[in-house]
Amino acid sequence: MELEEVKRRKFKRLELLGLLICLIAMLLCGCITDDDDVEERVRVGDKVPLFTVDVIDNGERSTFSTADIDGETVIVFFNTSCEDCRRELPKLNDYYLRHRDEAGFCMVAISREEGEESVAAYWHDNSLQIPYSAQTDRRIYSLFASSVIPRVYYCSPQGIITKIFVENS
Repeated sequence: MELEEVKRRKFKRLELLGLLICLIAMLLCGCITDDDDVEERVRVGDKVPLFTVDVIDNGERSTFSTADIDGETVIVFFNTSCEDCRRELPKLNDYYLRHRDEAGFCMVAISREEGEESVAAYWHDNSLQIPYSAQTDRRIYSLFASSVIPRVYYCSPQGIITKIFVENS
């Protein structure tokens, strides 16, 4: 009888562990697609939406405005709790470091629903150098799409979107 009780308890623990793993997987995937109908609000060939945000660049505050685009510009949307964003941000940081000294090049990473304290801590902990703008809402993000991160938009010096990269779920 005791052996059966031990087996039953072990099975219950395995069941709970399996449920926990499923919940964690759902949470991790939830950062990519957060609704069923993704509305793409801009496409390749469109003019980049007009917006202005405050940016932290190497500890200094400045302003980024799409009205001032005059060279290759890369706009990244992310949230540091998103596993896919955490995987892509170091690659994007490498791209930024390779191109940041080129005339006219600009890159800005804009958080989706994440405050400055959290983003600043993540940037520090991961030695990221991309200028970033912490946005606690979706005001800027919603100019581009309704769902799915990370998102990367490449813009021409004329402010035309030339490439869009979106994580596929």
